[in-house]
Amino acid sequence: MSAISRPLCSSTSRAAAVASTSLRCSLPARASAAPLPGQQQQQQQQQQQRRQQQLRGGSTFCAAAAVEAARTASGPPPAPPRSAVITDDPANNVTDYIYSKMGINLHHQPDHPIGIIKQTIQSFFESQYPNTFTCFDDLYPVVSTKANFDEVLVPADHVSRSSNDTYYVSSDTVLRCHTSAHQAEMLRRGEGAFLLTGEPWWVGVANSATD
Repeated sequence: MSAISRPLCSSTSRAAAVASTSLRCSLPARASAAPLPGQQQQQQQQQQQRRQQQLRGGSTFCAAAAVEAARTASGPPPAPPRSAVITDDPANNVTDYIYSKMGINLHHQPDHPIGIIKQTIQSFFESQYPNTFTCFDDLYPVVSTKANFDEVLVPADHVSRSSNDTYYVSSDTVLRCHTSAHQAEMLRRGEGAFLLTGEPWWVGVANSATD
């Protein structure tokens, strides 16, 4: 993990899975010295451009309460099409019951304990690092096995790769087991400071966690 993306916290334990959400936090590297006046103005301009790009792209800064409120009013992101999750692939083990839980998105419900926790965490980071963290909470739940396992250094023979533990959409795609599955993607996109929230899907745990 590079210094620009030191993991600060990740509630991707089984306790977090039972709570039906996982959070991934990434801190930016601290500057070694205060910027010169000209550099500070340039940094402010770059920050403003980045904010505008991110709002156009569908992500929000944690401070953008109006954007979050508008998103909440419009409802949580819909579930993927059934045909995108339950397939004829021999490796597929997603059931209709599990699919029926997709789209509930407890972390998008402002009065649900999980939604309250998400808002509290986002507010904390915004208060400590104003206009620094980008919040993502509607990323697509189907990810590659490479993103879910390989890019977070899960050994090839680890039990979590088993179909007894993971919901496979196909032999090379799964329902994410944790939001860390999006971490490398965010870094490749140039995100250096971000908060990820989303529902994890584990066999056995997801059966009851989204009720």
